[in-house]
Amino acid sequence: MSAGLSIFVLVVLVIVGWFALGTHTNVRKGHRFLEWLQEGLPLLGEKTTLRWLGSSVVQLKIEKAHDPFRRAEVLVVLEPRDVPPLWLLSRLRGRRDLLIVRTELRTVPRQQVEILRPAAWSTRAIDREVNQLRWQPLSVDGQPFHVYSPPPVAEVRELISETDRCALPLVRVGVRQLNNALEVQWQLPAQPDSTSRTAFEAVQRLAQKV
Repeated sequence: MSAGLSIFVLVVLVIVGWFALGTHTNVRKGHRFLEWLQEGLPLLGEKTTLRWLGSSVVQLKIEKAHDPFRRAEVLVVLEPRDVPPLWLLSRLRGRRDLLIVRTELRTVPRQQVEILRPAAWSTRAIDREVNQLRWQPLSVDGQPFHVYSPPPVAEVRELISETDRCALPLVRVGVRQLNNALEVQWQLPAQPDSTSRTAFEAVQRLAQKV
């Protein structure tokens, strides 16, 4: 076997091995996060449909959402550990495992707001969007977020404080009157310090305040 062919075979084996290991790691992490979510999901609705979208995204659709929600969806978005170049690039861009709760409220929110962690990969496009919409930035002392909102700073502080009780690093709170949308994103540590129930209770409180 020539040196070139040997290197090619070695590279293929490394890529295939990495893909298998990365897929296994994500599936294992996904199942662990699903177990963690079981306690809190009933707060959103009665029935949940689960789908794996590839090996990096778990989608949970709530069939019958409780008030004040008309619809709800939970996403566990994992790092793309199965594709080495993509994983490395995403890590350099700040991508980490993420919990996303997307809801449609039954009533139109009284206010619109975007609270974004600027270093997060999932908020960069939203940051650009609100700048293009000419939303006014707010300065909230001591908060590591970009905040765009018509409401007073005191109300924004209150919204941020509602998410603190679940002990997950907040990435985004987005409230839009279009489609009555409320979305919350948190970074998922390997072992969350709080129960998933505290996260979904925070989403409920946010829905009542907006």
